[in-house]
Amino acid sequence: MKTEVEDINKDKNLFLTLELQYEALIKDVRYYEGELADYNLALDKYRSDTKPEDIEALYMHIKMQNDKQRSHLDVLFEERREVENEITEAEN
Repeated sequence: MKTEVEDINKDKNLFLTLELQYEALIKDVRYYEGELADYNLALDKYRSDTKPEDIEALYMHIKMQNDKQRSHLDVLFEERREVENEITEAEN
């Protein structure tokens, strides 16, 4: 019975270790998938004779949208933090 408990504990520890490795590797895979998608998009634009100015304009448009979204999310985050602080104060 003791050996079974020890085996279960070892398996549990091994599982946790492997799960952490999996999470790290899946992050790498997603990063490289994004990079590959970017390269494929650039290659498609090159093959279709898209003007660099058009690509830059599209880049600037997407960048502006991302900046607006980032600002909006920052405001929401600050509001959430204030509400959490108010809740904490009310609980105290």
